[in-house]
Amino acid sequence: KIKKIFIFLIASVLISLTISVTESFSNNLSIANVSLEERNPSSNSVTVEFDISWDNSWQTKINHDAVWVTVRLYDPAVVPTDKKLCQMKESGTNPTGTLIDPDSGLEIVIPQDKMGAFIRLDSYGKKNTAEVSDVELTIDYASCGLDDSDSASVSVLGIEMVYVPEGSFYVGDNDTSTASLDQGSADPDPWFISSESAVSVTNPASDGYRYVSAGNSGENSTGSSFTIPATYPKGYGAFYAMKYEINEEQWVAFVNSLPSAAARANRDITNASHKNSDSVINRNTISCSGSSVTCSTQRPARAVSYLTWMDLAAFLDWAALRPMTELEYEKMSRGPVFPIEGEYAWGATNIISATAVSSGDENGTELSTNSGANAHYGTVTLTGGDSVNGSGYDQGPLRIGIFATSSSDRVSSGAGYYGVLDLSGNLSERVVTIGNDTGRSFTESHGDGVLSTDSGYEGNATNADWPGVNALSSRGVTSAEGSGFKGGAWNSTSSSLRISDRSDAANASAIAAGNAGGRGVRSYDSN
Repeated sequence: KIKKIFIFLIASVLISLTISVTESFSNNLSIANVSLEERNPSSNSVTVEFDISWDNSWQTKINHDAVWVTVRLYDPAVVPTDKKLCQMKESGTNPTGTLIDPDSGLEIVIPQDKMGAFIRLDSYGKKNTAEVSDVELTIDYASCGLDDSDSASVSVLGIEMVYVPEGSFYVGDNDTSTASLDQGSADPDPWFISSESAVSVTNPASDGYRYVSAGNSGENSTGSSFTIPATYPKGYGAFYAMKYEINEEQWVAFVNSLPSAAARANRDITNASHKNSDSVINRNTISCSGSSVTCSTQRPARAVSYLTWMDLAAFLDWAALRPMTELEYEKMSRGPVFPIEGEYAWGATNIISATAVSSGDENGTELSTNSGANAHYGTVTLTGGDSVNGSGYDQGPLRIGIFATSSSDRVSSGAGYYGVLDLSGNLSERVVTIGNDTGRSFTESHGDGVLSTDSGYEGNATNADWPGVNALSSRGVTSAEGSGFKGGAWNSTSSSLRISDRSDAANASAIAAGNAGGRGVRSYDSN
């Protein structure tokens, strides 16, 4: 069962003789008592130590959850703060340079690119609270631009993830949803994805792979012939997905970490090309001010809206994650089971929209109080919670994971097959489309924390294979070409929330809207 929500946090300490600690706590995930320990100049390494705990962790034969932990060093005397992502010294499971209490039942897994570490259960089972003190990660401080003459602070960030295992699955729902993919002009059966091999899309009458178009600008037409390359992530291969949509706390932490006022200004979602206000609009509470652009939020746990594709890509590059594809969205929603016509992410067709929130300020513990609600859609004017403040507060996204409670099951919590939440409704999630050549050129590279510094393009993601990357790649992702949306939003009709609805799967809108957000994923490299 999915029970509670989990949010990331940041903790910081100074590398100095007198260590001061700033801690930030979330509903269920806590990273605390961060310190810097052994420093080895000969190997440019320093050990970061911290305590970690989170609720309702699991590992089964099917899948597991984990916390993706990244470490950044920065000089606190520099304004704006430039928090640079650091690499771990080694990769593998509990590699040299890491330490975790074996009696905790947890292990450390560092991927091959060493950009972070997964912390997860080390065997099958469940823990009401997974916790361990004095976790140690040894990082390469030269990888984040520091040398022995520098003083620095450290921040540790954790994001809850869900493992989606390798395996076959279906895409489409027998032509029930708009532009649902099918096997032929006379065969509404869904696609069957059985490997990461290239997929030849043609216009067969039956038993093939046929593209169905929603008619978006630049989208391939129905019956078009093309190849989805083997390098495009189709969802068959294993990956980790963020359990929740990006929230306002995460977005603020990201913007405030950027190295220049220009970069922060480009990612400021209160500017004229985004929300165009520091006021609360469509329940987005983020405000930004000052010459170096410092942002804050009143509602850290609320899903963050007004994200363009360029914004989402920048966040994912910074967090050492990557965008998800529309096929991966269907995999994490449906799992390996045969589709139910018109189903939502929880594997059923019954759906009830949230109309009311528990009374009082929405502090991250608020609940949907109308009976049976398991999604947020339909341009509902909310009652309770922040809605008492009137216009701007009563229509827009809810906090992440709001339908998951101590007694909820998959349907009542609105969870996907593997435990990913909020896939249907709340905010439309930006994905990489298969509907045009630009989207199909995506090859699943991960972010490395390094964003563009070109004048006028500061703060853009710089992965050369990501949709929307500029022809001058040093400028990074400057358009939304090759992207789209899945899952519907708080102001969508119920049909848009269906797993296989592709109304906007190739809609490359670059407009920042109050119904648009996203999440990231990370390919699994077999550790």
